[in-house]
Amino acid sequence: MRFILLISLIIACSTSILAQRIGKKVQFVGAARTLMSYSDFRSEESDTVTAPTSFGGYGLIDLGIKINPNSQTEILGMFRINATFGGFWGSGVSFDVRQLHVKGVVADVLRYQIGTIDYKLTPYTFFNHNPDILLPSTGTMRIKEEILDYESFNGTNNTWRQQGAAIDFALQFPKVIEEIEFNGFICRLDPSNGQTVFDRLFGGGNMVVQQSKYFTLGVNHASIFDVRGTAVSDEVYSNNVSSLTYDFTYEMKDHIIGIDGESGISSTIYSPTDDASKLSDYFIHARAYFNFKKINLGFDIGYLDNGPDFRSFGAQSKRVNFNQQNTSYQRYTNDQSVRPVSYFDLYNDPSFYARNISVGIMAYNPAINNALPYGMASFNRRGAYVGASYSDSLKIIEADLKYHFLQEIRGQGTETLKSFHYLKGNLRFSLSNLLNWKNNIALQVGAAYQSTSRTSDFGYESINLNSIILNSGLEVEFADKLTLMVNFFMMQSKGNELIGERNATEEIINYKPYTVDGIEWNLASGLRFNFTRDIYLAAMYEFNNNNFVDYTPYQYHQVSIYYVMKF
Repeated sequence: MRFILLISLIIACSTSILAQRIGKKVQFVGAARTLMSYSDFRSEESDTVTAPTSFGGYGLIDLGIKINPNSQTEILGMFRINATFGGFWGSGVSFDVRQLHVKGVVADVLRYQIGTIDYKLTPYTFFNHNPDILLPSTGTMRIKEEILDYESFNGTNNTWRQQGAAIDFALQFPKVIEEIEFNGFICRLDPSNGQTVFDRLFGGGNMVVQQSKYFTLGVNHASIFDVRGTAVSDEVYSNNVSSLTYDFTYEMKDHIIGIDGESGISSTIYSPTDDASKLSDYFIHARAYFNFKKINLGFDIGYLDNGPDFRSFGAQSKRVNFNQQNTSYQRYTNDQSVRPVSYFDLYNDPSFYARNISVGIMAYNPAINNALPYGMASFNRRGAYVGASYSDSLKIIEADLKYHFLQEIRGQGTETLKSFHYLKGNLRFSLSNLLNWKNNIALQVGAAYQSTSRTSDFGYESINLNSIILNSGLEVEFADKLTLMVNFFMMQSKGNELIGERNATEEIINYKPYTVDGIEWNLASGLRFNFTRDIYLAAMYEFNNNNFVDYTPYQYHQVSIYYVMKF
């Protein structure tokens, strides 16, 4: 660890020195991180096969060189050096390219970027939803979530990182229309093998018309398609989504009212020679919102209607890959049973998080999110939602609440439809803002509840699944730059569901019974010292208890030390 810290400090100092010598044409950017962890895993007393204790860690540096040959061009290359503890002089060192792009402006009009692009369009065409981490985090949980987001290239703005090219430009007008903005992108999802696998591309764009400060209209399109001629086959695949977005806002002295939404169609072709494999459907989402500006109180009410055959894999690809197995304590007990993915694992294992668009309906965990497993773009859902948010001028209290009532459009294996209730809320209270203290003291509490039900005279059709997730955290800065963190989360789920099993063309061929009954909870505490806003050292202890009837319960103790630097 001391070696990695020394390298980090040398790079930070070198960055400052070189920046002074070279000026703004060449800059060094990046990050460094060190993690040491000690884990103690316990299940049944008779388990004599699983080694209960493990110690591990790594040190990594992401070093990027940003070159500005002129005021209109930027070149960035970033590589990673990663060394696992105990393997620095052996096979435990890896070198990877993390980011590489060229971007700039042509004639002060056209902006372009080639290489790695962080991109999104709209929530129904190309968007990185996060439907599995339902509640915001603070304290120890926030540290872990930020690391996971960084590792999987997921930020707070819902973009996907792809390899490709993007352009955008705008036209301004003196009357009637203020501005028209054009955006476009193209990237490669899969390379051809020259025989049976096509080159698969993903591209699209939109045109956004800003009529005035009151009205905005957008036309959007995204398409995943195989390139004919790159393989010896006629079975080319395509998925096309087109939509219309709108936002009408009227701002008064004390209020803001508006209507926005997105509606469109999708078409998916798995085989041009088989009409049964062709799917097409619609989606509708409309929302009205109202905001009291003086007291920062807002309300919204919305309606969504996403057809059962609506497919938009640019918006329905999940961050979490639930088909991925754990990398930590993958098997346990004397029978060496596979340990299922827990909620605790979602905050600890970056390998669960997908970095690419997945063409196909990804697996999900009904105990975590059964109402909207693919975010707002979830197919076969119809219903309404209401929401409210509040924040006082000093941000002493910040709160938000949202409730969804949804129903299936088409029954799964029966004509009887499932109903979904989804309620979530979050409250943050800042004592330091209330008392005007310099040191931060804040408490955050959040809860998410979901219920799935289907009533039938036939027992095998009846469904009743209930889940609740609680997430709370306390931060107390009791000394300058030194913060005490305490966190607690719980996930409890009980009931049954039927999960569809699909073939290569996503057609349901069978239903697999799913039952769950148990609780998982996690208690954590830690200290964090901020050297600067972007450099900190944190130590934390966590106790995780997992008790579900379908598999052997276990307990997990973990001590971790993080050193994080951004420069």
